Amino acid sequence: MLYLIGTGLYYLNDLPLRSLEELKGCDEVILERYTNLNDISFLKNLEEEIGKKIEIVGRETMENDYVIKKASKEKLAVLIPGDPLAATTHFSLIQECRIKGIKTKIIHSSSIFSAMGETGLSLYKFGGTTSIPLYSENFHPESFFDVIEKNIKAGYHSLVLLEVRNQENFVSPIEAIEILKKIEKKRECKIIEWDKVIILSRIGSDEQKIVNINGKDLKELKPPCSLVIPGQLNETEKEALQSCID
Repeated sequence: MLYLIGTGLYYLNDLPLRSLEELKGCDEVILERYTNLNDISFLKNLEEEIGKKIEIVGRETMENDYVIKKASKEKLAVLIPGDPLAATTHFSLIQECRIKGIKTKIIHSSSIFSAMGETGLSLYKFGGTTSIPLYSENFHPESFFDVIEKNIKAGYHSLVLLEVRNQENFVSPIEAIEILKKIEKKRECKIIEWDKVIILSRIGSDEQKIVNINGKDLKELKPPCSLVIPGQLNETEKEALQSCID
């Protein structure tokens, strides 16, 4: 059996209470982490609460057959920051389980997709969400820019998630901005209104920051971070956006 359980935005007590009994009854528990980084005490406290070790896995593990093979033989719980079905990767696991006759259970939780409403931008006006991954020597994708461009041309806002693997290995807001500006220059286009871009840092925590990219302390922002790139703004959104910025 496969359990997909959302851990919520940041703290251990963001985790739905009803998930604790399910976790205690599972044979194995793994945490998939890609664009989020929970409170550092999260894993230790949760392991003590449920009485078992939690293994951290990357996107590669989620996209191969490891999860399906495990779930076909035992009770496997996959902890997913935010809500478990916010990413298409996770729903594809549910589909595959259904095809193979593997039972599934989903426990929802709070997510960046609702928390971004703190910017004052209408959730109904956001287009496709995208993410900027960590670059490597031979890995420099640009597909996320295509999503942003499509959204802006349609007048929609964009949520851009920034990959985070641990406290030292993550895409910082400054790096993300540099990457986007380089792509704009390369493609000879100016589609982003940079003075309106907002950064969300540790949203949902006591340390959360909502700042304009022209802020002075961008280097101090802690992961997980996201960019919100506004599309067409109405007057209400303009006023709300201004009032929410730290």
